[in-house]
Amino acid sequence: MNFPESSLANLSSLGYTEDEARFLYVVATHSGYFSMRQFLQFTGTKSGDKSMTFSQKLFAKGHATARSFLRNSLVYHLFSRIVYRAIGRENLRNRRAHSLEHIRTRLVALDFVVTHLQYEYLETEDDKLNYFCQQLDLPKELLPRKRYSGAVHNTTTERYFVDKFPMFLCSGSFTLPVVTFTFVDPGLGILDSFKTHLLAYGSLFEALPEVRLVYISPRPTQFEIARKTFLATAGRPPKKDPSDEILRYFRLQKLWDERKYGKLTTDDREFLHLSDKRYARHRCQRLYPSWRDGIVSDDYVRSEIQDLARPRRVIFESELVDGQVALFEATPKRKPTPSTAGEVKNSQEGTFGGSFGSAFAAAVDKPMEK
Repeated sequence: MNFPESSLANLSSLGYTEDEARFLYVVATHSGYFSMRQFLQFTGTKSGDKSMTFSQKLFAKGHATARSFLRNSLVYHLFSRIVYRAIGRENLRNRRAHSLEHIRTRLVALDFVVTHLQYEYLETEDDKLNYFCQQLDLPKELLPRKRYSGAVHNTTTERYFVDKFPMFLCSGSFTLPVVTFTFVDPGLGILDSFKTHLLAYGSLFEALPEVRLVYISPRPTQFEIARKTFLATAGRPPKKDPSDEILRYFRLQKLWDERKYGKLTTDDREFLHLSDKRYARHRCQRLYPSWRDGIVSDDYVRSEIQDLARPRRVIFESELVDGQVALFEATPKRKPTPSTAGEVKNSQEGTFGGSFGSAFAAAVDKPMEK
């Protein structure tokens, strides 16, 4: 994980030690919420003066509030605009108060990140957009997004990757870095949100030759069904033959080149716009002039792009974390050994069934204590 020197220097100028500054950077970026146990794990120390000093400093400076849960244990909320401004992320939504299940989800995510500081995380929306749109040359239309109403009447804003689950790059000794997605399950025993998540990421997954996902939870009860659901969805062959899409792109592009705009429907124009971005640097571009001029046939184009339908590598892994469950449940269930990872190529196992609804019932969250 990269800790920008300027961000750490800014946090240190607020009166925090190096360990405290590094921890606050991780919390602000990936969670917004934390427990003192997570701070102690991060710093490799035991409860005592260090945790007490850190807690008192946060309260005295007005940078965090705390809420008491079971056994008088506290969950801290890092909300101060000053802290987020210090790392250049003043507008992160982690500053805001959230529902109880959101808090539990962010604590699980923080457990994972603190345990895996060795990864290169795509921390912000801009980091992710740069990776997928600039480095991988994918159009924004393939990315998971959500539209929000703007402050100005009749205006909207599109935000990407709004789940803010950890996403990171990792590579072996002889391979290029591959993005790894995660899904964070707070351990409430409901899988609907995972299905909704896969639906939102479906177009992006289809565009990638390799898809890796880590399912993170404080309970292993959903690991196996989540694995089957993921492999049946991300591992299935593309819905359409890639050559059919490219030939449709060629036909529409030819109409556009010939200025026969009246023959293009709204759907045709949207498809053409998307394809211009998707295939801007694709080798099909060198085939188009010959196809347009009748030199090569549809069958020739199909034969030239057969490798677009090559088997995709789809990998599912599960990771069991503490999740700070003891803060919320009087008798946390004993955690058995997590399931092993599964890997398939073009899995044909099942498809989604039923509707895709919200994963969690709405929870009433009490105001944060000052």
